[in-house]
Amino acid sequence: MKKNRKAVSKNEMMKGKWKRQIMLEKDYTEQCSEWMAERLEALIEYMQYGHAAVAYMKQDGTFKLVKGTLVGYEKDFGKQYDPMEIRNTVVYRDVEQQRWMTFKIENFMEWRAIV
Repeated sequence: MKKNRKAVSKNEMMKGKWKRQIMLEKDYTEQCSEWMAERLEALIEYMQYGHAAVAYMKQDGTFKLVKGTLVGYEKDFGKQYDPMEIRNTVVYRDVEQQRWMTFKIENFMEWRAIV
């Protein structure tokens, strides 16, 4: 007899993975981790077409606020950006430093669109 499995989209699987990672690494509540995963998804979607102010903590504990984008990813890396490939870090182009950088998923804090 087959078990009924709930159909889950790739995006939901991705957010669930990020949520678990955040909960394990930071010992945050499920609600807080889910909020962070949803904000990360929105950030990545937005940065593919525009610039965003991104706040995160560096691994050494210092606060970082950057202007980031994913515009130009395909040209520089020769392939389309795929959020499903994100394991531990999010790649972005630092607009001011003009180079590709990363931050750890669990160190993400918040973002805002730059228009």
